[in-house]
Amino acid sequence: MIHSLYLNRGLNWMLNKALSQHVCIFTLHRPAGPHGLTGVDLEMLEALLQLLTRHGCEFISIDKLLSPSASLNPAKNYICFTVDDGYEDQAELLIPLLLKYKTKPTLFVITDLVEGESLPWDAQITTTVLSTRETSLNAAELGVPGEKWLSLTDRRYIRRYLSLHAKRLEKSARQTFVKALKEVLCADTPINSLHFTPTNWVRLKELESHGLTIGSHTCSHSPLATLTKEDIREELERSKNILASHVSNPSNVFCYPVGMNEDFDTRGIEAVQEAGFIGALTSEPGYFIREIADKKPFTVPRLSLPASLNTAVRYTSWLEKLRTHQ
Repeated sequence: MIHSLYLNRGLNWMLNKALSQHVCIFTLHRPAGPHGLTGVDLEMLEALLQLLTRHGCEFISIDKLLSPSASLNPAKNYICFTVDDGYEDQAELLIPLLLKYKTKPTLFVITDLVEGESLPWDAQITTTVLSTRETSLNAAELGVPGEKWLSLTDRRYIRRYLSLHAKRLEKSARQTFVKALKEVLCADTPINSLHFTPTNWVRLKELESHGLTIGSHTCSHSPLATLTKEDIREELERSKNILASHVSNPSNVFCYPVGMNEDFDTRGIEAVQEAGFIGALTSEPGYFIREIADKKPFTVPRLSLPASLNTAVRYTSWLEKLRTHQ
């Protein structure tokens, strides 16, 4: 009953007419698994997709949504799905499920990851923290602000804490930090990256033929605000060239690495525009609102897919969209 109220077409039409077209853009990362991260519950996701389909919601690709010529019907409740990174479990489990329900998803890939060159810096931090046999870390020695000693009991918290510090460092300092962290925590312990295996271009090409769009999440997943202007341009140009050489129709939309407001600045926005993209996605929470996106297509917000079905449905509802205006 509550789901029918949330997804009422008439109320959704009234909101879109009164407050400009609102669209929920979901962002997903890894499916739940042994990788030690908070992952997407695939059973919950399938239940959500079935529910959205049954209530007449319309799935739309991010490229169509951000196209300057796009004409959106206010009577429709559009839903957009995006996935970030490019790991094997995403290509084997998550993307096929999204394609099964014809959601027109876009996967934004870290090209160095898919090329097999290296894990992105944040995945290196994660695999190091999860692999270590140490029980504490002298964070002060590594230049991490806050408490000198950190307990490693809660590995997920420590991973996030160290990643938050690392993402604010400039490129070379971040590389130095990750290297030092490995030496401190895993000097005599092999780092297990088994559950961080990337997908490959052959698989992505196959998924593209079934309806997946593939876009740029840069080469290294470095926050653009921490790079020089030259490095930003190199990340954008090289990732675009790699995508063009492997897939037929890469996305014209860019996805900022990490993606919070502090992770990109005007230099990055200008570089993305100059690289020929039609828009860019952030990780800041919020809805695509037509009148705002028309003016600011390079800072489009998204919503992380919540863990519960009821909350996920509520995010797509006229009620939640209305609440954001209060």
